[in-house]
Amino acid sequence: MSDSIRSVILAGTLAAACGALTWWWLRGRRTKPFVSLYASPQSAVLRKDGERKSESEPAMSLAQLVHDRVPALGPNSKFDGVWWLPGGDAQTMYSSVADFSKVDPVVYERRFLQLPDHGIVAVDISPPLATRPLSAGEDLLFVAHGLTGGSHEAYVRAVLARVIPSKNAGGLGFRAVVLNFRGCNGGPVVTPRLYHAGSSDDIRHVVLWMCHTFPDCRIYGLGFSLGGNILTKYAGEEGERCPFQALVTLANPWDFYAGHLHLPSTFLGRYLYRYVLGGALRRLLQLHRKAFLEAPKLPISRQTLEDLLHRPRITLGQWDTLWTAPVYGFKDAQDYYTRISSSRVAQDIAIPCLAINSWDDPIVGAESIPVRKVVQECPWVVLAVTRTGGHLGWYERDAAGRIARWYVKPVVQFLAALMEYGLERRQKPRGVDHGAEFVRDPERPDVGFRELPQGHPDLVLSGVEESKLFTGW
Repeated sequence: MSDSIRSVILAGTLAAACGALTWWWLRGRRTKPFVSLYASPQSAVLRKDGERKSESEPAMSLAQLVHDRVPALGPNSKFDGVWWLPGGDAQTMYSSVADFSKVDPVVYERRFLQLPDHGIVAVDISPPLATRPLSAGEDLLFVAHGLTGGSHEAYVRAVLARVIPSKNAGGLGFRAVVLNFRGCNGGPVVTPRLYHAGSSDDIRHVVLWMCHTFPDCRIYGLGFSLGGNILTKYAGEEGERCPFQALVTLANPWDFYAGHLHLPSTFLGRYLYRYVLGGALRRLLQLHRKAFLEAPKLPISRQTLEDLLHRPRITLGQWDTLWTAPVYGFKDAQDYYTRISSSRVAQDIAIPCLAINSWDDPIVGAESIPVRKVVQECPWVVLAVTRTGGHLGWYERDAAGRIARWYVKPVVQFLAALMEYGLERRQKPRGVDHGAEFVRDPERPDVGFRELPQGHPDLVLSGVEESKLFTGW
């Protein structure tokens, strides 16, 4: 068991004790809605696909669709919280200490993509093409995980287990494509580069691969925590060119500078979360140290690299100051936090985006949630903020009395509503072979990939092995 996980367990008792008061306080507020919805008064009108325009149902706005067709976010929404997980801290910690290995098993087919800088990312597909062959007009769900996570994460599988079964089997018929960010979930690191909270450039390469491999597909996005920030940033940067039909994010940090100020302002943030997050990123570097120790040149000194590898503890702020900013070309940590925050480009999003956050998220902090900006500047975004849920928690009792994640309901309802509505198809990038099996976007020569050959696709049963990296958030 890692020191980070041990610290989480030791802090759990304190969190439960502090949270008990929160639980009783929340019980007294149950007359208030569990979810608060925020949207622009000029919410964007959803354009229908050409084949659907003749239908009698008029076009509706994004805000209206969420209001009318996503009951889990409505005024009568219910959250039957677990009594012994009171408040955001307990909900957050449970995600890291609970055993989810037998919950929502998902089988993936793994592919490896070489990117233009010669780095490699692992892409996991479910259902595997071997069991559900490629068909025309597929609905793909592009998934981006949280900090040092991957397709194995229980918070990812909770959604995929509901959306990838066929419609006849009660699902939505999606095929999921999970990007494991560089070095995560068994992905190899062959160049001296990992990833950071704003690595939207790697999204473009994988999207091109998806459009090349599934040429008649419709792509929807789903991002968790750090992955939610990256996908939101990508959607804002792409603007009208974004190929996603829609995007859903859960626990998006939004404003990293505000989050940076928030973490040390709470007891657990100062003495636990900062070290857990910094330690998780340092563990990723330790796991792939060879690529950096053998690199002929790095943006940081060899002494700094050795210090990062061997110091006993490190906070997230220290990591971003010593590693992230200099390695990825930012002036300093503050410049990094400012430039990679998805809240900066949220107004440029031009696809339907549903963002779900919690007021008591101890990692993100309420100050980071861009309520005012969404209402004033973001017609394509609906922001749903819950009273409680923590960071990627939202644990409640289902009808059978089992612990389940509440957020699965609004995600599934939103995706189903958009599919039924029949959104206008988005334009997608096209790939052109450039020799040596490398495919590039002719309009953007810096975007490309090469699928690495394999004797046979790797099948991965997610969630059955212990991760070597921090998991849960």
